[in-house]
Amino acid sequence: MLDEIAEMPLALQAKLLRALQEGEVVPIGATEPVKVDVRIIACANRDLPTEVAENRFRADLFYRLNVFPLALRPLRERSDDIAPLAFSLAIRHTPSGLPVPWFSEAALQMLRHHGWPGNVRELENVVRRALLLAGDAPAIAPAHIVFDQPARLVATAEPVFAGLQPLSTTAPARDHDKLSNIVQISEARAIMDTLAACGGSRIATARQLGISERTLRYRLASFREAGFAVGGRGR
Repeated sequence: MLDEIAEMPLALQAKLLRALQEGEVVPIGATEPVKVDVRIIACANRDLPTEVAENRFRADLFYRLNVFPLALRPLRERSDDIAPLAFSLAIRHTPSGLPVPWFSEAALQMLRHHGWPGNVRELENVVRRALLLAGDAPAIAPAHIVFDQPARLVATAEPVFAGLQPLSTTAPARDHDKLSNIVQISEARAIMDTLAACGGSRIATARQLGISERTLRYRLASFREAGFAVGGRGR
């Protein structure tokens, strides 16, 4: 299972391609290749044909991997999957030996009507949070459902992120001027402001925002795809 394969450096893509073509690898410290027989599942949150066209992903590796392509719809378009996923995640994260709490119908309705910008990862956060809030309760109620909230900035006299265009209050509403875009811009402003305050350190930024470094990387990648200028260093 190769997750986020679009993030793989070109040099590493060449090594993976050779391993897939030759069916063998040379482990570190070994002198002889070792035959491997594996089935690869590769995932990406970017459009790989576009990545190939822009020379960010090797065309030969793309065609080697693209034997049986699958496109997974976002969670908000799969409302029937939310309840099974929620129960599965509750079972996974309930400590061993303790009863697994049930989701009330009202709580499930809240989950079904949420937009899930973070897809299943966000759902997992919500379920784990609900388990903590529910405590010893036999069922998870609406009061235990707390959705992820993007960080928001206090209004300032000057824009904190020049790369983002201010929202117009007088322009007519358009398709892209929806709540999800407003939330993304607010979140981007908060993250980029914190990143600048931390001197570009992603580790310090993630710690300051109270999120994991992996979550921060996903957020920054989504901002790049939206056309925002994103900087920062690994540490």
